[in-house]
Amino acid sequence: MRTTWGIHNDQPEIDPVTDEAVRIGWDEAGDLSAIEATREAFKAALAERMPDLDEASTPSSAGTLYRFVHSMADGDVVVCPDRSARALNIGLVTGPYEFHPDSRVYRHWRPVRWVRTGVPRAELSVAAQHEISAATTLFLIKTGEDEIEHLLGAPQPQTEPNYSWADYYPQLADALLDFRHNRGALLEKVWKVSQASGRTELFKYLRADHLSDGTRGSVRDLDPFTVLGSFNRGIRPDARADIAGAYGTEFGLVPPYPNSFDGVPVLNNLNSWFFGRENERDPQDIDSLWELCDAAVGYAANATEGTRERLVSAFDACATGGTRKLTMGIYWIRPHAFAAYDSTNTTFLKKQFPELAAKLALNARINGEQFLANTETFKAWLADTATPYSSFPELSNAAYNYVTGPDASNVPQIAIGEPATKPVSTDVALAGESYGVDSIRDDGCFIPTSELEPMLERLRARKNIILQGPPGTGKTWLGRRLGWALCDERRSSRVEVVQFHPSLSYEDFVRGWRPSGTSEGLQLADGPFLEMCTNAEEDPDRPWVLVIEEINRGNPAQVLGELLTLIEADKRSADQAMRLAYPRQAGERFFVPPNLHIIGTMNVADRSLAIVDMALRRRFAFIELTPSFGEDWVQHLNGLGYDIDLLETYGERVRSLNETISHDSALGRQYCIGHSYFTPAAHLEETGLDTAGWWRRVVDTDVRPLLEEYWFDRPELAEAASEKLLGM
Repeated sequence: MRTTWGIHNDQPEIDPVTDEAVRIGWDEAGDLSAIEATREAFKAALAERMPDLDEASTPSSAGTLYRFVHSMADGDVVVCPDRSARALNIGLVTGPYEFHPDSRVYRHWRPVRWVRTGVPRAELSVAAQHEISAATTLFLIKTGEDEIEHLLGAPQPQTEPNYSWADYYPQLADALLDFRHNRGALLEKVWKVSQASGRTELFKYLRADHLSDGTRGSVRDLDPFTVLGSFNRGIRPDARADIAGAYGTEFGLVPPYPNSFDGVPVLNNLNSWFFGRENERDPQDIDSLWELCDAAVGYAANATEGTRERLVSAFDACATGGTRKLTMGIYWIRPHAFAAYDSTNTTFLKKQFPELAAKLALNARINGEQFLANTETFKAWLADTATPYSSFPELSNAAYNYVTGPDASNVPQIAIGEPATKPVSTDVALAGESYGVDSIRDDGCFIPTSELEPMLERLRARKNIILQGPPGTGKTWLGRRLGWALCDERRSSRVEVVQFHPSLSYEDFVRGWRPSGTSEGLQLADGPFLEMCTNAEEDPDRPWVLVIEEINRGNPAQVLGELLTLIEADKRSADQAMRLAYPRQAGERFFVPPNLHIIGTMNVADRSLAIVDMALRRRFAFIELTPSFGEDWVQHLNGLGYDIDLLETYGERVRSLNETISHDSALGRQYCIGHSYFTPAAHLEETGLDTAGWWRRVVDTDVRPLLEEYWFDRPELAEAASEKLLGM
């Protein structure tokens, strides 16, 4: 039976597929073919030819070279991971060892006929992925051997884009419209699909509604876009295909069912519903979505003034916030009639086709007339023979490849919390676009919209809020985004971030005498707070936001001085102006503009921080953030490729630990472990680990040291808690 080998290549200039070979290093050893075929001979040759090689490393290096030359045989399977692409190249050895003295690096070669290239790592089980992540150069594959053999027998997937899904999606949309007035029966079909697909765990997000009676349970109503969203989210492509196939079977659609989704934008896992929770939404919300679906289908079939008016009205009835997601849903149901104005497409259009983009409304929030105008302008552009694309799916796929391909450095980076999956489209956050509380959720916030809106209301009304909570609860992250939401602009230049520290003084923050940089001595200079006040005063019709990180790490009363009075919401006027400690001229009076808002963050667990006095507390609204390891956290990480069942187990372990910390008389709830410790920004594949390996790494490097600090006088408690987190 043939042997399966794994071989790593850490030289980016080497392309095994182009070489039709695999290579390894130890170039100083020279031609290995003349060395006697024994390990001892290889050890002696290395000791002679590479005298600088560490003596302890010689046996291992000699063994690797021996296996490469003599143990690897013609017909053996070779798996060469491509870390940059998170993919595998799989081939068969076709000849004996070769020495290539002209190669700049890695002169030891074995010729290979590549059978499968660019195979996503996700095609393998977690255990097999973990095995091929071995740190050694050349190694035997045992756990994943059968899976590799199966992949070898499967045909190489076509590399050309496959848009056959564009026939299936309209079929499914039409089938769903038959249930517009029988949604109970539709829900039964959705639950059947969850079972038939073998992916019941990926439907759990539909079983976490907040019902009108105050309980939690499965959704009791549904719209067609949310049904389609169940397999157009941040989940693995094979899972998407399984669910799409199950829908096809359940609704009796004409096969084939899609297993490729080129040009299909996907939803953020934290915002996969097109409607609000049952206890918050208006009674007509879901009916409006059904009407929009029906109106879009009618317009696509026959664009008349009547169908145009119906589409505009239906769109406006649903456009209560950002509309990017809404346009994605309309695109799914009729991909040859409409475009999706998700941020990926928007970025692509603005960068590559600025003249067309100038004619379109590409904000995060558009109305029905703008959507209709976009649609008809876009259709005319596609019909032009000079246009490089002939369909919306073709353009959408090009946009995805542009954003994630070699030109990705030309576009904004993906925000934390947006789907970093390898499905076909990723929504990219554009600086300057409209931004609200829904956008905060889209970015990966685990706080529900119903709680974010009151935070924003307190910021508007009180002018000053402080986000406080245990370490790792995302206070600074949320502070920035509340500022963006108040300004209704992503990454707004009107949101400034500063940090307090123990040596910060009033002179640094407000105004003081500083060296002028010339021979003239000191000069009176404004600090960041007065600079923000000047900016806000010159732009009175728009809000400005100052985010102060770790506001209690300095001495707030000393740093703020008379500002403690001036920042009060009812003292933001010229009538309440006061003299500053360092006036520029006699009689100068100062007040804080009413359009300047302050967001402070406060770590309540650090024993070294200053106690906040009552004068400061009276001037700020305090909002407490708590660790969140619930369904939102699970769904977000699942969208990054992490195993959903393990995540649920891990979440329970952290909740149990936090309960222990809360009841510890020396600690308390302010010392709980926040979710930021366990919320990665990268896709699992980028870590080179499986979910269990990632969890162990975070516990060992991030959480264990924190627990040891908490229980510095009781180390056995820290060790026991760490072991429980690891399930030991």
